[in-house]
Amino acid sequence: MTRARRLAVLAVAGLVAALPACVSLKRTPEARFFVLRTLAEPPAAETSASPALVGLLPVALPGYLERPQLITWIGPGELRVDEYLRWAEPLDAGLTRTLAANLDVLLPQSRVIRSPWPAAARPRCRVRVELQRFGPQASAEAVLEGRYALLPADGERPLVTRPVSFKRGPLGAAAPAYDATAGVEAMSELVADLAREIAAAIQALPGGIGESG
Repeated sequence: MTRARRLAVLAVAGLVAALPACVSLKRTPEARFFVLRTLAEPPAAETSASPALVGLLPVALPGYLERPQLITWIGPGELRVDEYLRWAEPLDAGLTRTLAANLDVLLPQSRVIRSPWPAAARPRCRVRVELQRFGPQASAEAVLEGRYALLPADGERPLVTRPVSFKRGPLGAAAPAYDATAGVEAMSELVADLAREIAAAIQALPGGIGESG
């Protein structure tokens, strides 16, 4: 092997040996995981000995939200997907869980059950929620927009159907520079806002939610 060839081999070996040290100096960002939480406060009302059942169907989300990462609107028709900000559970499952917990707090004379419920259970009404937009916006606000319907125990003709639109914020900075913790907290507040509106509609049903049957 010639001297030039030996020097070339040694140079390559030196680069290979130094590569792990260089890589180790670059710290990969750690992923952060979030969940929605229950924020509704119970009304000043006593619980019922025989609570009426309220059935909550799975909350429907648009396809762009059906992913583990947090989604932020950063402009008209433009979304940001952050690989290091993630939901600890599927967003539709977390949203349904949190909405049910909020409704349970707001309707002390009822018991909220999530689909699928036992065949023997007969809810006084069923709640269906479809969202078109949910999360932080470029305006530094968090937004929830969609529609809900109250359905009878049987049949699909709604007893009540209404659009909903709520905003929370500001989040401290415009997207994408907002604080993720503040954004998720605002989203939890939006779910509580939605629950309050649905609870009021359930309580206004003919016969009252306190009656079973």
